[in-house]
Amino acid sequence: MATETEITAAREPGPGQTPVLVTRLGGQQRIFPVGAQVRVGRDPALELVSVNPLVSRQCHGVITSDHGGATYVDRSRRGTFLDGKQVSGPLRITESVVLRLGDPATGEELGITPPLTSAQIARNHGRRILGGRMRRGAIVGVAVAAAAGLATYGFFALRPASPAGNPSASVLRHAEAATVRLLNGTPADATYSGSGTLISSTGLILTNAHVAQPRAPGLAVTAGAPFPEANPPFLTVQLTTGPSSPVAARYRAKTVAVDGYLDLAVVQIYATASGRPVSPGSLHLPYLTIGNVAALQLDQSLTTLGFPGVADSDSITVTSGVVSTFVPDPLKHVTDPRFEIETTARIAHGNSGGAAIDSAGRLIGVPSLTIPGEGSDVSWRLRSVAEAAPLIAAAREHRAYQSKILVRSTGTESVPRSGVGAASGAACAGSQTMASSASAVFGFSFSGFPRGLDYVAQITLPDGSQLSDGNGNPPQGTIPADSGCLYFHVTAADLQQATMPVGTYQLVLLAGPSLTQVGETTVVHITAPATPPAGGGSSSGAGN
Repeated sequence: MATETEITAAREPGPGQTPVLVTRLGGQQRIFPVGAQVRVGRDPALELVSVNPLVSRQCHGVITSDHGGATYVDRSRRGTFLDGKQVSGPLRITESVVLRLGDPATGEELGITPPLTSAQIARNHGRRILGGRMRRGAIVGVAVAAAAGLATYGFFALRPASPAGNPSASVLRHAEAATVRLLNGTPADATYSGSGTLISSTGLILTNAHVAQPRAPGLAVTAGAPFPEANPPFLTVQLTTGPSSPVAARYRAKTVAVDGYLDLAVVQIYATASGRPVSPGSLHLPYLTIGNVAALQLDQSLTTLGFPGVADSDSITVTSGVVSTFVPDPLKHVTDPRFEIETTARIAHGNSGGAAIDSAGRLIGVPSLTIPGEGSDVSWRLRSVAEAAPLIAAAREHRAYQSKILVRSTGTESVPRSGVGAASGAACAGSQTMASSASAVFGFSFSGFPRGLDYVAQITLPDGSQLSDGNGNPPQGTIPADSGCLYFHVTAADLQQATMPVGTYQLVLLAGPSLTQVGETTVVHITAPATPPAGGGSSSGAGN
């Protein structure tokens, strides 16, 4: 079972303390100051010493750190692996990772937590989940993408779009003029950006919820974790000035309808870039009409427009492709089988919220997702514009939009007990300790939950990583009854271990559209296996 890691409370620097680099090798944790060079290998003179024969006899790799994260460089013949893939070139680390030295499956584990605060690591972790395995770089000018860990993986063969199906030059120029870049706040203060599409001459813009309101209810459910980025006070709207010219800040916009679970939002221009109020009726902006997603066919040509940070340009980026398949809602809250549209047109960070148009220039989708597959496979996803119809209608009619997709929290939810045991009974009863064996059960006793409420169980392992499945997703689902016990059977093989790791585990249950913590964080312990007495008998594991 692959692990997604984040810093634990015990490693958080206290007030006035300097962040440090934390490493774990051979079950031992070591702490190093920022800027120190940390070498790992079997040579006793190195900072981190292994006895595993798969680790290079001399220096296997080098870790360096700074106040923005850490960097690992492999110097071995056997290689270093992350999530089963060999590390090539410097690996930038902005959240906790577990590397394998010498072999992707059996190599010794090297845990690295960069010298960042837990809030910074959580923010980086959330952005990676929302954007898939395409790592975040500098976040200025780069919009976060949504829900990477939760969507099903897609596979496709790259096929060139038919030139006859591409929009004409005049249609494309109009679409470019109607595609905008959105900054969270002023250009001087923005920490991320995304794209948007004008859908009315009066300044209504369709974009992603994670661009307009990162804390919109439901977005955490889509991502599998709360997203720490704050909602911006407003968005700066930048318009194109030509296909090869940089965008220019022209207006400010505010959110008027948002659905976090759909990851869609409609924002309205209300002021100039300097904050002077403007009348929407006086804008007369170019805009796109809404297309018919139900009429889309496989292999139909489409074009995406936006402002991806990877392009390293302030000018608009246009990519072409075809519709490769349709993807249903992976969490099954929405029944439309065309919930997402997979395309061969490249989507990169910053494209989020932009336009995907058909050959007539009609808006059919909102670029939102980049999802990794096997090897170099990538699935690029669009949110179907059909899902935005209720939001657009509410915005045009100047009425409040309220999502009805997810069950809401009532405030009566409680988790009186959480625990660990060899079986569900002990875990649900709140047992705090068990002896290590080939498996363990983690349980959350709950009451007062409305049926259908979304939950995520955060189970932090002794090395600081969080329990997840092979796709990097935490235990997640909907509450089946108003009271009972949620329990999760975990085998040591899931964690690529012979027995369950010995140490301290933290259990947290999050629930509701915003995945709010319910109850206290519970600390449980898995101890070393009991030693048989001299007479040859055996003792039972603690907590069972």
